[in-house]
Amino acid sequence: MNKICLLFACILIAASITVCGGCKNNRPNPDDSAFQSETLSTQESPTISMTQSPSISPSADTSPVSGSPPASESQKKTIYYIAYSRGTYGLTVQGGVTQAGKDMDCDFIIQGLPDTDIEGQIRLLENAVASGAGAIIINVVDRAAMANSVSAAYQSGIPIVLVDGFADTEDYSACLIIDDIRAGRAAAAEMLRKVKSTGLSEEDFAEIAVQIGVEESQTTRDMLEGFKTYWDENAPLQWVVLWDDVKVNEGDIDKATEIGRDFLVQHPSLKAMFAPNNGSTIGFVAALKETNRTDITLVGFDINQMTEQLIRDEDFNASTLVPPQYKMGYDAMTIALELASGGTVAEKIIDVGVIAVDTENIDNPEIRLWIHGSW
Repeated sequence: MNKICLLFACILIAASITVCGGCKNNRPNPDDSAFQSETLSTQESPTISMTQSPSISPSADTSPVSGSPPASESQKKTIYYIAYSRGTYGLTVQGGVTQAGKDMDCDFIIQGLPDTDIEGQIRLLENAVASGAGAIIINVVDRAAMANSVSAAYQSGIPIVLVDGFADTEDYSACLIIDDIRAGRAAAAEMLRKVKSTGLSEEDFAEIAVQIGVEESQTTRDMLEGFKTYWDENAPLQWVVLWDDVKVNEGDIDKATEIGRDFLVQHPSLKAMFAPNNGSTIGFVAALKETNRTDITLVGFDINQMTEQLIRDEDFNASTLVPPQYKMGYDAMTIALELASGGTVAEKIIDVGVIAVDTENIDNPEIRLWIHGSW
C-alpha cells in the first residue's frame, strides 16, 4: 500500500472514517480532521518514567515484544486500528498509531466512529476479522458490551491489542493502559515534591483540598486510593488532605470554579489543591488565577489551554499529570505489528504511566511529542 487513502462507509446509523497507510513519506490529510491528527516523525519509542519528569531516551533493551521476523515479512501484514472519537485525546493516540505505521512501513487501516456507537464498533471489528487482519488494535467504546466481540476476534487467531481501556474478557493479546492507582501515587509524589519546593516546614500545619468530577468513576476512585496510600506513607503528619471534605462538581466547570473559590475562603491553612481529572483541574486553575493565589500549589490531571497558561506563569506553583497519549498509540502499533509477525509479548498488561508536566519541562521536545504529537 503506497499511499494514504480515505474511504467513507456507513455502518448502521453512524458514519465511520477509514484511513489506509503504508508509506513512511506520507502524512495524514489535514483537511480530514475527524479522525486524524498531524504528527511528528520519530524512529524509536522512548522509555518514560511514570513518577517524575522523565529523562527520555530510546532503548532497544526495553522492547515489550520479541521474536519478530525480518521487516520484509512484517510489511505483508495489514494492521487495523478501530477507535472512537474523544476529541484531542483520541486524535493524539491515533496520531501515534499513524506515525508508527509509517515509520515501520507497514500497511494499516484506521477506522473510527463519531460517537460511542457500540453496534457500529462491533461491525467494524467483525469486518476487520473477515478481511484477514494481521492484527487489530481497538479502543473499545464499552468494556462489557464489546467483550464477546473482542473474544470472538481473538479466538479467530488474530492478535488483539487493546489500547486505553479493557474489555471484560481475558481473550486479548496485550493491553496498553494507565494503572490509575499508580497514577494516583505518582500524583501524590508530585504534590510532595511541589509543596516541598515552596520551603514549607514539615512542622507547619497545611491542608490539601480535593475535588472530583463524579463519585461513580472507578478511574477517579482508583486515583484517589493511590494518592491517599502514597500520601499516608510519605507525607509529614502536619500536611493533611481534606478527605472528609472532597467536593464533587458533576462535570460542571462553573461549579468546579466555585468549589475552588470556596476552598480558598473556608480554609485559611490551605496550601495545595489536587484534582484527578481535567474538569476539576480547570476549576481549580480558574479559581487560583482570578484570586491570584500564587501561594497555593496545584497538581492536576490532563492538559488544556488554561492549565498550560497557569503552568507557564512562573508566579504559580503548578503541575499536571498527563498520559503519554501519542506514545500509547505508537507503542500499540509497534506491538501489533510484532504480534502479527509472530512475536510474543513480555507482559500482557502494559502500564504506560503518566508524565508530570510543569514549568521546567513543558517545552521539552520529547515530552511535547510523546504526549501530544505536536503541541
